[in-house]
Amino acid sequence: MISQIPFILFITFITLSFSFFLSMKLKRKNIMKTRRLPPGPRKLPIIGNLHQLGNLPHRSLQNLSKAYGDLMFLQLGSIPALVVSSPNMAQEIFKNHDLIFSGRPPLYAIKRFTYDLSSISSAPYGDYWREVRKIVVLELMTVKRVQSFANIRAEEVALMIDRIKSSGRSAVDLSSLEFSLSNNIVSRVALGTTNCIDRGKNNRFQEILHEIQQLAGEFNLADFFPGMDWINKFNGVDKRMKKYFEDLDTFFDKVIEEHVDPRRSKSDEEDIIDVLLRIQKDPFQTIKLKDEHLKGVLVDVFVAGTDTSAATIV
Repeated sequence: MISQIPFILFITFITLSFSFFLSMKLKRKNIMKTRRLPPGPRKLPIIGNLHQLGNLPHRSLQNLSKAYGDLMFLQLGSIPALVVSSPNMAQEIFKNHDLIFSGRPPLYAIKRFTYDLSSISSAPYGDYWREVRKIVVLELMTVKRVQSFANIRAEEVALMIDRIKSSGRSAVDLSSLEFSLSNNIVSRVALGTTNCIDRGKNNRFQEILHEIQQLAGEFNLADFFPGMDWINKFNGVDKRMKKYFEDLDTFFDKVIEEHVDPRRSKSDEEDIIDVLLRIQKDPFQTIKLKDEHLKGVLVDVFVAGTDTSAATIV
């Protein structure tokens, strides 16, 4: 009799788990029925419409939109999604319903690398986002400040042209050169130095940025099944993220320490970290900015300022 107790407990656990799963499934199904959702393809249990994305999701979405319309509903794992496929529908959503769609999904890698969604591109709409956006618009991206960095841009472009000339008849990797150009410009603008960048070489800092972009763009099961984020502990994703996040954080800590050092020689023009540190000390700030918030803004500056700019130029 006693030996049967573990078996009975096991059967009871399985029965209760199945009953709970079934009740939640039926409840979710009833909720979905009461909603007026846009048309979309039939979905499979558990994975939804993930199997219909294929190796080229943009092509698959284009083909599906031709069949189901400019506004289409997809179930991506446990995540409901709307696919917008026309300029008119995009204008309707982002102009007339902008507050409803103002947020972005907290993707697994993005949340980690933006210091728990502290960057302006990932922060949820609210007081913090409005305050950081105001700082970026009024302090970092003004016409006067952008123009003040014209000499830096001219110097770096001239150096890149010299490197191309020195290559003679040899083949030139423009993608690598443009990435280095963008990286050098952003580094001088943000940090006031080029010491962190080994000109023209794929140095450690560029490797960190590249790996962050790779991890942020890779398929991650936790983005579609948030309850299965534990799997990243076994497939190597968490290990890679921890490694490159610590490297990035160490780099940011170093440059912040250099900027608060009273012995540091200051130039006439403030760099971006100077501006952020000045605002951080302002007692009249609506939201008290921590170092993690500053680092989140710097992630936007470096990742968006280097990769996006280089891709646009090429």
